[in-house]
Amino acid sequence: MPHHISIELDVHSLTYSNQIVGNITFVIDFHDYFPGQGWSDFVAIVLTWWIDNGRALLFAPLQETYSFQFMDGPIQIAAKKVTGTEVELTLIEEDRPQTIMGTVTLVELTKALIKTSRQLINAADRNGWKNEEIDQLRHAVKSLQAY
Repeated sequence: MPHHISIELDVHSLTYSNQIVGNITFVIDFHDYFPGQGWSDFVAIVLTWWIDNGRALLFAPLQETYSFQFMDGPIQIAAKKVTGTEVELTLIEEDRPQTIMGTVTLVELTKALIKTSRQLINAADRNGWKNEEIDQLRHAVKSLQAY
C-alpha cells in the first residue's frame, strides 16, 4: 500500500537576498522527515528541479529513476517508477547506506509538488520578492498542472 507524502515548506523560515532560502523537507506518513526537519535550501530552485523530474516520471518507462536533489549538501531522493502509478523513494546520502522511504503514488507526489510550490509563490508575492527562479517555478507549476 502506498505511503502518504507531503513536502513541507516552513514559510516563516524564508529569507530573500538574491535567492529565496528556507526550510524544506519531504515527509512520509506525516512523521518521517527526509533529509530532516529544519533542512535549509534554495527553495525556488530545488522545487523547479523537482517539478521537472516529477513531470518526467509521469511519462517515464517502468524502472526509470529520477533524482530530487538538494543544492546544499550531498543528499538526494531517488524516485524509481515501479508501476504505472507509483514510485519508490530512496534517500541517498554520501557515505551512508541508502534509506528506502517507501512507495508513493505519482498523483500524490504531483499534488505535493504543486501545493508546496504554490505556498512559495504566494509567500514571494506577499513579500514582493521577484527573481528569475520564482518566474521559472511559476512556469513549471503551470506545466505540471497541464498533465
